[in-house]
Amino acid sequence: MKNYFSSIIVKKGLLTLFFIFIYVLGSHLTLPFVDVNNRDFLGGSAAYLAFSTAIVGGNLRSLSIFSVGLSPWMSSMILWQIFSFSKKLGLNNGAIETQNRRQMYLTLFIALIQALAVSLNLPIQSQLPSILIIIMNTCLLVAGAFFLIWLSDINATAGIGGSMLILITSMVLNIPYDLIESSRTIHLPWFILVPILLMGIIFTYLVAILYRARYRIAVNKIGLHNRFKRYSYFDIMLNPAGAMPYMYVMTFLSLPSYLLLLLQTVFPNHAVFAELSAQFTIGKPLWIYMYIVILFIFSIAFAFVNMSGEQISDRMKKSGEYIYGVYPGEETSRFVNQLVFRFSIIGAVLNVIMAGGPMLFVLFDEKLLKIAMIPGLFMMFGGMIFTVRDEISALRLNETYKPLI
Repeated sequence: MKNYFSSIIVKKGLLTLFFIFIYVLGSHLTLPFVDVNNRDFLGGSAAYLAFSTAIVGGNLRSLSIFSVGLSPWMSSMILWQIFSFSKKLGLNNGAIETQNRRQMYLTLFIALIQALAVSLNLPIQSQLPSILIIIMNTCLLVAGAFFLIWLSDINATAGIGGSMLILITSMVLNIPYDLIESSRTIHLPWFILVPILLMGIIFTYLVAILYRARYRIAVNKIGLHNRFKRYSYFDIMLNPAGAMPYMYVMTFLSLPSYLLLLLQTVFPNHAVFAELSAQFTIGKPLWIYMYIVILFIFSIAFAFVNMSGEQISDRMKKSGEYIYGVYPGEETSRFVNQLVFRFSIIGAVLNVIMAGGPMLFVLFDEKLLKIAMIPGLFMMFGGMIFTVRDEISALRLNETYKPLI
């Protein structure tokens, strides 16, 4: 028993369970002076915002302090990567601490926009001045978002899975309810429902194969005995971006929805904001087309975030490794980037077919939106599960090493 609790996996796992408990507890702490029984808040332009927010750790349905979730942090990561390509802005200049501080300022700005958009539309029940309640709830929502960021960082250091455990927990708690509610609204007959369930099982199997598929590249390690060389390689996933494109495309597309919802509330007499908000609502044709295009772009972009040829080349040079038939340095970097680009195109096409294709059915019936998102949810959920499993496998492998002295 003593050896069991001394295991690093058990220690990290127990801490992760404690962090999940804190997240679930916070998800049930409702904002003050809000009528939680009033469901009109989820109508109109925010009809499907609760569903997309649940994917990024939020909980708009219960109007809790974690309603915004990790969306501001994830949106700032995307925008920071985009802005970093511009050398004029000089975002990559300076120390790492300075860059992190700047990114947190961007996160704070996005959190304020999203928190204000939610607070201004809350069903308030109180005799206190509305402006006071709006300011208080905005501060609580921003604080809740930054608390989740802090909790994710702590879990990444002391637990297992980092921010993914919060996203997985949020999906498990909220998504099934949305899907059951949607299936009741659509009233699917059994001869359609059964094939959908069978396709779901087959799709789960295909997702597992997709995330396990690897392309291995032989690597020569200087000083390694010949009989071990066949085990010397590094691999590239068939879909190098993993689950990140679907996860971040939902976050990225929710930002304009929040912004338009805020502008529509602040300027109710300007019909242009109401029109734009109506056209860019989740499930509308403009949103669906942008979803598919950005999903394709993110599938390529995040492939290079996960596997950078420059970083791999530098690491191999420092450790005295090289790829057969490829010179170390710049040629290795170019070789790896070419492979990553080829596989990212394959992954992007697969993502668009498997996660973007079903969204086209929403053009005929908007009620099918949540059902059409199921393939993308499977891909995101499966990718995160495999990532957590790989982290646990690495920890188990680390425990098998015994000191020589």
